Order: sequence, then C-alpha cells, then structure tokens
Amino acid sequence: MKTVLVTGASGFVGGHVVEALARNGIRPRCLVRQTSRLDFIKDWSPELVFGDITSLASLETAVEGVDGVVHCAGITRALSLPEFLRVNADGCSNLYRACLAKNPAIRRIVHISSLAALGPSVAGRPVQEGEARHPVSNYGSSKLAGQRIAEAHMDRLPIVILVPPAVYGPFDRAFLGLFACAKRGLAPVIGREERWISLIYAKDLARAVLACLESNKAAGNEYLLEDGHPHMWREVTAAIGQSMHTSSVRVRIPLMVAKMAGAVIGCAARCTGKPAFFDRDRLKDFLQPSWTCSSAKICAELGFAPQYSLEQGVAETCRWYTEHNWL
Repeated sequence: MKTVLVTGASGFVGGHVVEALARNGIRPRCLVRQTSRLDFIKDWSPELVFGDITSLASLETAVEGVDGVVHCAGITRALSLPEFLRVNADGCSNLYRACLAKNPAIRRIVHISSLAALGPSVAGRPVQEGEARHPVSNYGSSKLAGQRIAEAHMDRLPIVILVPPAVYGPFDRAFLGLFACAKRGLAPVIGREERWISLIYAKDLARAVLACLESNKAAGNEYLLEDGHPHMWREVTAAIGQSMHTSSVRVRIPLMVAKMAGAVIGCAARCTGKPAFFDRDRLKDFLQPSWTCSSAKICAELGFAPQYSLEQGVAETCRWYTEHNWL
C-alpha cells in the first residue's frame, strides 16, 4: 500500500498508527481538525486533510485516492449515550458511506473497536470472537453500535475489525494517573475483589493494524488483541512501581466512596458541560471483576505475536513520560 488514511490521527492510538505506517514506507494521510494538536505525528511528515468524522463531505474528500483506511477516531468521554453515538456510531456510518461513494475499490479498512463493546469476561473465561456481546457502559454500547455498522458494510467493503483491550503507552493520558500515584508511593484499587485485565501496548496494536492491512486473509474478520497473558490488577500497579523504582502501598477505595465520587464527578460534568473520563456510568466498567480476552485467532491466522511484555511496555512508557516531563 502507498497511502493510508488514518482517522483520529492526532490522538493516542492514531499517533502510533501513523508512526508505524511511516516507518514501513506507507504514506499516512491524517484526518485532523483545524484545532488538533499535531505533536504526536508531526515528525512523520504526514499528509494532512482537515475534516471531522461527523462531516460526510469532509470524509468524501479524505478517502479519495487512498489504498486503505485505519479508523481510529472516537471519543472515550461524553455526557450522554446520544453524544457517544454521534461520534462512535454515526461517524462510522459516515466513513463507510464516503468510501462507497468515492473509493469503492479501496483495498482494506481496519476498524478499531474496543473490548468494552463486547463486554467483560464471563466466569473468568477470556472473551473470544463470535461470542454474545454485553457492554455495560454507554461508551461500550456506542463502540458496539459502531462495530455493528462496520459489520453491516463487510459485504461491500474489505473491512477487518480489530478489538483491543485497554491500550497503554507513550502519548496516553488514561494510564498517566497510575504512574503519578506510583510516584507518590500509592497503588489505588477499588474495593476488595481482585480484578483481572488484558492489555496491549500501543506499538503492538499498531503492528497488528499493519498485519490487517497487509494480509489477504484479514478482510471480513474480527480479531481480538492482547499481550499474551491476563494480568491481575496488582501486577499492573507493581510493574508501574518497579518502572519508577518505587514501592507502592495499596490504597483500597471502598465501593461506596467510588460510587459517590462517580456521581459527584458526573454531576459536575453536566453542570460545566465538560465530560469526564470517570463518572457513575463509566464506573460500571471499572467494577467488573474481569476484562480479559484471547488473541489466539489473529496469532494463528495472521502470524501476529506481541513483542512487548507488560514489564517492557510499562518501562518504555515510564521513560517516555519522564523524558517529556509528563511525570
């Protein structure tokens, strides 16, 4: 492939995808807004197209002449389900309508979904492709709606759906708070129940995107991703503490306190009109005992293998945070 459009290119995942494309000789065309910060992608000399996933006209211009599309654009915080759906679902519909209208012979589209769309693990068994979906939050419901739109277009467009669990790495602000706590010798955990989680390092996610773009087997498939091992939450906080050469004390946040905090933060967000990452609805995701999945299918069919263990990924993330004065 010569040119690939990346939606959400200025964001965390999009920035890593842009870098991976450029490093592999593929010209990234980046859909960005006029107000987007380009810090994460400017070093890769991308072609910029200005527009928005909610604007069909701008997408029709963006998709013309590209060999592929990687759809990373989406929002992780909103005040209501309709606000989530406007971007995470309607935006998908706009993109695929634009591809059908202006580039129906496109070679590949990689749709980035989320494990939140499929729902938590049942009885501790890792989620696999093709199972029943049961998202528990508005964010998860909106990502599932977007994934279903992608599935509905698979008969007309060469779409592959990539479903990562929680993603971490350089540029990421969601995990930054855990590193900040570790710097102060703290490892927060909600409630007393031990929780399990699957993770994927951002550079491994970007490598999986490349595999989906390049493989003739990928189109029409859904692939889950993870780093090869489910992790207990205490392993994650321990790895973060080790990367910062600190010994953290586990701080248990009672469930009632977490629920009250979610309600207060949500109320404040509605009053200010500025959505927060954590509120009463998103707390539903945090309280699940297990968010684990299996990447066996993508490993078997596309030959993908994660390169970063939890310890390696956390250490590299910590170095980046430190070097860029985020910590």
